[in-house]
Amino acid sequence: ATLASFGFFWALPMRHNTALNDFESIYYIGLPLVFFTIVLLLARRLAGRDGAIAAVAVAATALFAVSSFQMSGIDEYYAKEERAARAVEQDLLAMREVTAGGTVVFPDVAGTRQLLRTNAVSYYLNVAFVDFGYPSTAGHKFIVARRRFAADALLTPQNRRLFLYDMAGLTAWHRSTYGSVVAAEPLAREDFDVYLIDGTVYYLKEPCDRSDLDARFFLHVFPEALDDLLDSRHREHKFDNFDFAVGNRGLLFDGKCLASVDLPQYDIAGIRTGRVFVSEAGVWGIAHWDIAHVIQGPKLISEYQTIVSDEPVARSEFDVYIDGGNLYYVKEPCGGADTRASFFLHVFPEALDDLPDERKQHGFDNLDFGFDVRGVIFDGKCLAGVDLPQYGIARIVTGQFDGADRIWEVEVASEAGR
Repeated sequence: ATLASFGFFWALPMRHNTALNDFESIYYIGLPLVFFTIVLLLARRLAGRDGAIAAVAVAATALFAVSSFQMSGIDEYYAKEERAARAVEQDLLAMREVTAGGTVVFPDVAGTRQLLRTNAVSYYLNVAFVDFGYPSTAGHKFIVARRRFAADALLTPQNRRLFLYDMAGLTAWHRSTYGSVVAAEPLAREDFDVYLIDGTVYYLKEPCDRSDLDARFFLHVFPEALDDLLDSRHREHKFDNFDFAVGNRGLLFDGKCLASVDLPQYDIAGIRTGRVFVSEAGVWGIAHWDIAHVIQGPKLISEYQTIVSDEPVARSEFDVYIDGGNLYYVKEPCGGADTRASFFLHVFPEALDDLPDERKQHGFDNLDFGFDVRGVIFDGKCLAGVDLPQYGIARIVTGQFDGADRIWEVEVASEAGR
């Protein structure tokens, strides 16, 4: 009776505490323990032999061991998160040695809570005063960030997940970086201007205040090879997800905001980014930007002159080129209105067996795409590129469509498709 009821006698008088700490539901474990105890006692009485019960116990133990082994590998995501949590603990221990007696600004509480509870941060850094949130830079000696800035202010160079910086030094680095970035031409001008420089995406705003630190952006990176995506869930969606809040990826200083994200090292087909908001109803959407702004890999832009130096294999609303196993779409002059319609790309092989099983009944590979994934707009030009299949190609039919109607269409003969 005590075992079955003690959970209720804890939860009811302590309801204001248990309502906020769901892990305290463990106290209800007495009820199932009593139930299974009664079941096993009845089973023993009905069996009448301890040997039979012992055999069942051995079988149950073996079944539990096999089940535990299978569950341990059911999702690589949780194993990855466990390893990340252990790395964060080591990073915090390294910070502990440096921060004794100082004040540590810890702005990225939400992101770290995915790995460790906030109380764990206070536990590891209990030799310092930890200021959760985003106060002014004055009077704070240290600041923690989730990315490694190329700044001399870094105090924990061996860390892997969380990095400790000297506050004054990191502010000086952001001030200098802001001046360098703003001198370049942005890829998009909105409430935050977006730049792509040397493999890093920068988001700048001036004037900027603390309310802007809560601004959230989506950043989706599309690799040229899906095998470069390590997470199986990312491979399903065909992009790496680097969504972030400004306060977690940057700094507020001198009335300016600067946030930055380093791109992956693999070959990038394209990048899609924009600002998002959450409505009062909890619905996510794109704010201020009518479409997802696109940043195509620098490689595509650098190849533009080489691509157009040859004659196109077809001319229409877009000129179509084939070069080195890639199909390119070029239009000049060109703007966003020219790229809103989706592109259809149907590749007919010489041998039907070269098609995936699900495409053989149709007789062609369907490589349709949106310009926001495969294209880039720059200097009044539009350029998109798609890798063609490696098999022998009989012909290619491509163009643009909106809904049920095709806006334009061209056919490329087999000689050009090879």
